[in-house]
Amino acid sequence: MIHHLEQARTALAAAAEAGCAIQLRSAPGAASYAGVGYLKALGEQVGQELVIDCGDDAGLVMAALRTGCRRLAFSGPAAVSQRLAEMAGQLRAWYRHEAEAAPTPPMLRLSPDDDARSRCRAWLLDARRG
Repeated sequence: MIHHLEQARTALAAAAEAGCAIQLRSAPGAASYAGVGYLKALGEQVGQELVIDCGDDAGLVMAALRTGCRRLAFSGPAAVSQRLAEMAGQLRAWYRHEAEAAPTPPMLRLSPDDDARSRCRAWLLDARRG
């Protein structure tokens, strides 16, 4: 989970050094404060589309789909999520409903001020061992 361009670049470099593939993801609800356009551009800058966390705002999911984002996470109500999943499916987008009880994949959550290089390296080494 990254917060800015330098963290994204550093995480991808650490993964390349470790010989691992990773998925970049925005912070929880980042679409609401950073904006879908910024997050899309960040992914384009590093050459890998981010999973954009839209929190519980269905409007942000729809805005992201309209702007060409194809990797989205939503944490709102299940009934709303079903409709969003259908829209995402029509556009061949990857979509995940993140209900509170749903298991989440292993994830390194960086804070905005973390030393991303050392944290990513250590986490990737631990992940490879486990």
